[in-house]
Amino acid sequence: MSPLLQGAITILVGVFGCVGYFYAANLVLDKVIYPARGPNIGRNINRANAIRPWLFLLPAILALSIYLVYPVIGSLFRSLYNRAGDEFIGLGNYAFLFGDGEFQQALFNNALWAIVVPAAATFLGLLVAQLTDRLWWGNIAKSLIFMPMAISFVGASLIWKFVYAGDPDIGIINALRGSLGFDPMDPIQLPFWNNLFLMVILIWIQTGFAMVILSAALRGIPEDTIEAAIIDGAGPFQLFFKI
Repeated sequence: MSPLLQGAITILVGVFGCVGYFYAANLVLDKVIYPARGPNIGRNINRANAIRPWLFLLPAILALSIYLVYPVIGSLFRSLYNRAGDEFIGLGNYAFLFGDGEFQQALFNNALWAIVVPAAATFLGLLVAQLTDRLWWGNIAKSLIFMPMAISFVGASLIWKFVYAGDPDIGIINALRGSLGFDPMDPIQLPFWNNLFLMVILIWIQTGFAMVILSAALRGIPEDTIEAAIIDGAGPFQLFFKI
């Protein structure tokens, strides 16, 4: 069977299978388990409505349990044994892992990404949303800042390659260093700093998304509230932090 035909059959079976499941599940619930007739019709309808959302969630719960929860629990259980899986060693693997210098460095780098990137993207998005909220050309600025969200990570990496490239004829950083009399260097190979340079790329991409969400939240603040605060003597910083 060709991959194209196999994919089409899988889609058809999946779509019609889901439709058939939801139809049959609701039919059994409304006609067999809690029929909408008889003296208890009101109580049956309420019970059926309470169960109905779980019917829709059941396929997703089963899929997540089989393909996500079960493998995680199995991996945790197997991590308590040696490499061959025939000797229980408790937390020995974890003691070795957390004592390894490379793992500690990887854990530190992941913590930096988890803290710095969301915080910086949210802060810059909020700053841009606030500064461009009342400007006549604010929508143009927002469109330009949101544009990185529309490109792929591959496209972003190619763009930033011309910033970080070690060749002064290509990389902007090394071109500036050369104009100041410094020797060229490869920013991506600098210990510690290369991690921050890579974070800049993701912050550049995510700032536009944070800006759109926060700009919508700022637009949702009633004008009457802002005008009342201004009349009461609130300054720009008080409006920003308290309103």
